[in-house]
This record gives sequence, structure tokens and C-alpha cells, in this order.
Amino acid sequence: MYDFLRGRVASTGPSHAVLEAGGVGWHLHVPAGLALKLRVGEERKLLVHLAVTESALTLYGFDNELERRLFRRLIQVSGVGPLRAIEVMSALPTEALVRAIVDGDLERLTSVRGVGRKTAERLVVELRDRLREWAAGASMENGDGRAASAGELPEDDLVRVLVDLGAPRAAAIRAAELARTALGADADFQDLLRHALKLNR
Repeated sequence: MYDFLRGRVASTGPSHAVLEAGGVGWHLHVPAGLALKLRVGEERKLLVHLAVTESALTLYGFDNELERRLFRRLIQVSGVGPLRAIEVMSALPTEALVRAIVDGDLERLTSVRGVGRKTAERLVVELRDRLREWAAGASMENGDGRAASAGELPEDDLVRVLVDLGAPRAAAIRAAELARTALGADADFQDLLRHALKLNR
């Protein structure tokens, strides 16, 4: 229903922001890291997710598509609602959160306020396989310590990650091709992924 809002930042809090757009102040729940980056009075575009319940319509805001898609993965986990997902994303940076889930790092996950061992175990069980290739692409390194390039990965890895993040397969293939054309075959995997996600919005 809503994809993004563009407007002036009217106010911010530890985990929320009010964006004035079209004469309306839109209250958005946002990860703490994003809230810290926002400045009152600046013009910003935030991607949004609308959560609908019997008693409320609630908007959640994100700085980029990676954050929003991770949020949407988190709320698919049993027992993890939108507000809990925002708390988890506020406590751990995106790559650190993905890595903790893929590695089954229950200690790190349970360090987040409100996340008990059972919830942490569900995050690992339900999301590990979905996020594994994303984590590999985001942080894979060669023996010399430099980030692995897309040209050193199997050709369909980018497509598979895009599909895993919710893109239709045909759109994922097209976005991957366009990203490699724009950035080059030797571009870093994470850069390719971000570029492809922008094309696939």
C-alpha cells in the first residue's frame, strides 16, 4: 500500500521519527541507528512498511531496502512482531545480526533486550538458511583479506540471494544482469546486491 515517504524530518526519538509530508506528520518506528542519523529539518526519503492489526495501522521506516527486507524476514518468525524486530535491529547492525543468525550465535542474540533463548533459537532455525548466502556475500573474504568479488562467486549467487529476499526470479535475474553491467563483473558482492535491490524496488 505504501512504499516510501519523502518529506521533512519534524522530530525524532530513540526509535521513532516524525516525517512531515503532504501536510501530515507521519509517525514511523525506526531502528535506533537510523533515528540517530536523522536531523530535524532535513528532507529525507524513508522506505516504509505498514503493519495492520485490528486496533491500529502502524508505519515502520527504513533507510534502505536491505534494512526493510531484513525486517520483513524477522517478522515472519513465530513470536517476533514488528516492534520486537525493530528492537533487534536497533541492538545489532544489519550485517552483525545476519551473521549471528547464520552462525547460530545464541549468546549474541539473547544479549538483545527482550530476546530469550527460545526466540533466539527460532530466529536461527527459521532464518539461517534464508540468510546464509546473504551473509556470505556481505562478508566473504579471500585468503589475502580482501573482500571477494562477484566474479569469484558462482554466477547465480546474486540471483539466489535476491530471490531469497523476496524478488520474483525473473526480476532477480534481470536486476543481477543490470547490476553487473553497471558496476562491472569484478565489483564487490555487497555493492552488486545493493544496486540490484534498488533496481528491484
